[in-house]
Amino acid sequence: MNNTTYRRVFILVSALASFLLAGCTHTIRPPKTPFTAYAGGQKIHLKVGLNITDALLQAKHERHYMGDTWVIPIGPSLAMNAKVLARHTFDEVVDMRNGQVPPGENLAAILTPTVASINRTVGATSFAKSIIDIKVEWVLKDSNGNDIWGDTIDGQASGSTGWTNPKKVLKKALEDLLAKSQQAIASASSIRQFAQSHSPHSR
Repeated sequence: MNNTTYRRVFILVSALASFLLAGCTHTIRPPKTPFTAYAGGQKIHLKVGLNITDALLQAKHERHYMGDTWVIPIGPSLAMNAKVLARHTFDEVVDMRNGQVPPGENLAAILTPTVASINRTVGATSFAKSIIDIKVEWVLKDSNGNDIWGDTIDGQASGSTGWTNPKKVLKKALEDLLAKSQQAIASASSIRQFAQSHSPHSR
């Protein structure tokens, strides 16, 4: 083998090794459209600010395995869905960013969602179970920063590691989380009592 051929083979092997070491990034994306199949019921009579934070928007899950990276960018989807959920639950909702109340708005309370954790497990074989679990903490405070209600809701779904599309598992976990979250907020006695005390008829 002459020097020119040797150099070409060396460059090719080096490039291939670099590619293999770099690995691939696989992104499991949530649905582009928001979940809307919430249970019916009377809305809570409150004007609420929905506080979307940078931390929520940037929330994601990363898993590194055998040189590959698996990413679930859950934040933007949760922010989008939180707006639909809040408007399904409360009479009036004002969008906020990072705790800033828009000028001229008089809010009774502020609702802030925070991702407590997001995790995806995979089985040892393609037939074993893969689980996606999402936990979100919801906190509702009055306009003075006093706690009204708070809870951490868990949404979960599973499928076959090798045979179920992980996007379908993520969609089910997200829908489970959102349905449970809306029900928890709507049925919270402390929120209903606060709303009653702030209704025009109670003044």
